[in-house]
Amino acid sequence: MGDLGIPAAEMDRHIAWDIGAMALSLALMKRVSGRLVAQHYSRLVIDCNRGPQSPDLVPSISDGTHIPANTALSAPDIDARMAAIHAPFHARIAGEIQQLRPALLVSIHSFTPVMTGVARPMHAGFLSNRMPAVSDCFMASFGRHAPDLVVAQNAPYEVDDISDFTVPVHGEANGLPHVLVEVRNDQLQDEQGIERWADLLARAIDDVETSP
Repeated sequence: MGDLGIPAAEMDRHIAWDIGAMALSLALMKRVSGRLVAQHYSRLVIDCNRGPQSPDLVPSISDGTHIPANTALSAPDIDARMAAIHAPFHARIAGEIQQLRPALLVSIHSFTPVMTGVARPMHAGFLSNRMPAVSDCFMASFGRHAPDLVVAQNAPYEVDDISDFTVPVHGEANGLPHVLVEVRNDQLQDEQGIERWADLLARAIDDVETSP
């Protein structure tokens, strides 16, 4: 896909990838049992956590930055990206769930402290839609173990069938307990921050697994 017509510096911004999310996921996998499935394509090519009907699936503009390669794309162009990138990613997740029969699905993301000029004061958000039990447990766990942090439920985003794909398709449709984790990316700028958040998330997962 090349550079999508944008300067290299734009690819370092939150518009192109969830900053720190991969490092956090790898650190978390050292603390819990399970399987990590990660997407290596930028969400500016196609956002693999959006459904086919989402207006943000292939963004032509993101937080003020125009994406020339995504302007005036045809339906076949978008279908080609779906077939090459989006569909294989979710097929892999589905296959891992079928093989492993996990007790919990955790979707890891990060968010920028300021979006379209609006500050986000929470350090993390725990998101769900129809099955809030795990996000409830994460909120309680952080309240006990990290009372200094500001955490929120269903913020800075909300989950629904259009804006999200992993939760409704792999979580809700399978009756699989789940949570979508959003960590503010300034918390993940160095190894110390990543290790702290991995510890906290591992503790919250343990709290879910040991709750009555």
